Amino acid sequence: MDSMIKDVDPSVLLANGFIQSHFTNLNTSEALANCFLQSYFLNLGVYPEVVQMMWYADDSVMTRPGPDGTMMSFTSPEAIQEQIVSCDYEGASFDVMSFAAQSCNTSSEDGAFIMVTGFLTCKDKQVRRRFVQSLYLARRQDRSYAIVNDFLRYIDSIPALPSVPESAGFVKVYYELPMREELGLMYVNESIMSRPTSTSGRTMVEMPGLDAINKRVSNEHKRASNFILNSVDYQISRSFKDRMFIMVCGFVTLDDKTERKFLQFFYVTRCHNGSYVIYNDILRYVDVTPRDTLESSSQSAAKPSTDVELPYFMVKKGKLLSYFNNIDTQNYPH
Repeated sequence: MDSMIKDVDPSVLLANGFIQSHFTNLNTSEALANCFLQSYFLNLGVYPEVVQMMWYADDSVMTRPGPDGTMMSFTSPEAIQEQIVSCDYEGASFDVMSFAAQSCNTSSEDGAFIMVTGFLTCKDKQVRRRFVQSLYLARRQDRSYAIVNDFLRYIDSIPALPSVPESAGFVKVYYELPMREELGLMYVNESIMSRPTSTSGRTMVEMPGLDAINKRVSNEHKRASNFILNSVDYQISRSFKDRMFIMVCGFVTLDDKTERKFLQFFYVTRCHNGSYVIYNDILRYVDVTPRDTLESSSQSAAKPSTDVELPYFMVKKGKLLSYFNNIDTQNYPH
């Protein structure tokens, strides 16, 4: 694997070491996710050869679409490294449009769940693809962090599933319950739910605990027939065989008959009696009209409307650009 790593500027290694040590001072999952994502995508666009070494571990699982769109999983450091390098990310542009993060509240684990959406434009290619990536960033005993579970799927155009696969037992139960308020029975006091606060879905609200979740679920009153699923991806935890990471993409019809494209991420446990417990649940809408570039959005004097999505940050030509301060926050030399 070392032969696949080219000479890397020492400042990159030092910067990542600083970021890892800085993580210990971040006291919210959102702050952790923001710091991690900027480092992750910057390295992916500048030095993809070091990403596996920096962020993945021996027990990591990565799932990516193959040439024909079929999802494939990689479980060894060598396979993950080869997959990253083969994607030709060097020089690519990443527009990170949104992210949501939750802490892991189970007593046996410590870390953060992150769901990020954005656009990827590869170098020398005009194709701009929208993606969703869900990650579990686990905290290790030495207080460093590693990506243990990682899904990425392109969501430009996915046909509807003819039916929910039987192998996805939890998903079949969750979306086919007769009444949505029954879903409250699948959560526990340690559960965390995140939902959009507005039509645009830009801002998220986190509801920790069973009482807050039950209030939200009882107010939704959505029937399962209102959901059309386009994709269901899942990984089994390599540390806890009864736990699953699940990512769903589809369409939901709201009470006002509006159809919205959504992404939903779950971390669930299968109990001995065959039932499921949801520990983490993030739902986000992804049909908001995006601005093409940070440059065009920052130059516009008009206040953006609620149905226009602006990037949180971009990685372009080896630079990290932030919409909120419109300056280069990092620039690694080539």
